[in-house]
Amino acid sequence: MRKSETRFFGYILFFCISVIFTFFTGCGKTPDPKTDKPDQNASTQEKNPAASGKFKDVVLKLGRIPFTNSSEMVRQHEGFMKYLKETLGVKETRLVTASNYDGIVKKLERGEIDIGWLGSLAYVENKEKIKMKPLVKPVRFGSTSYRGIIIVRGDSGIRNLSDLKGKKFAWVEKESASGYTFPKALLIEAGINPDKDFSEAAFLTKHDAVVLNVLLGKFDAGACYDDARKTLKDQEKTRELTILGTTQDISNEPIVCRSDLPEDLVAQIKDAFIKLSLKNPVHKAILQNLTDVQGFLPADDSDYDYVKKMYSLLKN
Repeated sequence: MRKSETRFFGYILFFCISVIFTFFTGCGKTPDPKTDKPDQNASTQEKNPAASGKFKDVVLKLGRIPFTNSSEMVRQHEGFMKYLKETLGVKETRLVTASNYDGIVKKLERGEIDIGWLGSLAYVENKEKIKMKPLVKPVRFGSTSYRGIIIVRGDSGIRNLSDLKGKKFAWVEKESASGYTFPKALLIEAGINPDKDFSEAAFLTKHDAVVLNVLLGKFDAGACYDDARKTLKDQEKTRELTILGTTQDISNEPIVCRSDLPEDLVAQIKDAFIKLSLKNPVHKAILQNLTDVQGFLPADDSDYDYVKKMYSLLKN
């Protein structure tokens, strides 16, 4: 065999030995985490960071009376409930509804809910019966308070509250603070007995209905909240109405919690509400589904002193 052929076969033999060696050493290679690709399934199984927090086993329940049908109510609160769950690191958040504030109060008392979105008067009526803490109150139209008013047509000849004796009067509904409770207290202070002194009284269920019916002369006077006149399509018509009486500022409704909740959880719940801001696009979408809410500010029992005064007047 020639010398060149011997070299050729030598190269072939060296190549084969190298391939075999690489194969066997490669089979026993330990994966390098810096260079090897991670398992695809493992990368998608990310854990919720909140799931390991202090309140990871807590199921937090918020009670509220419905302002629309049940399914729509749940849909509109989805973003808010998800926000609370993720912010607080709880296991679950649930929306619980009741037909009226009395139902919300009873659920708080029985421990069936942890947070209650109450009305101002419902809070004052029940705060001595059950232990609850005011957390926050909503901001609406740039304010944490509103007023109730009594309106008449400017050409009605009615100039003061005492002139309403024997007249036809329109209320909103009995659970409305600005459309019934506080204007009723104003009338009592003026010497009018709202249950006896009107020739006719009716509950029209909506503030804008009161405004419209007084404007059309179907009722001589009516009670509503102070911005209800803005619901008229023709704003020039508001000039035909006169405000006969105005309540003091009524603090927006309190959102309360059970007093036996852990203090640190209560503080975090309060903080979560307050952090919601219209400047945050995600928060803005959440707030818009909560009935004209622009944000939340801290609430204190003293915020409802005027409500207490009016409640005492009505009760006595």
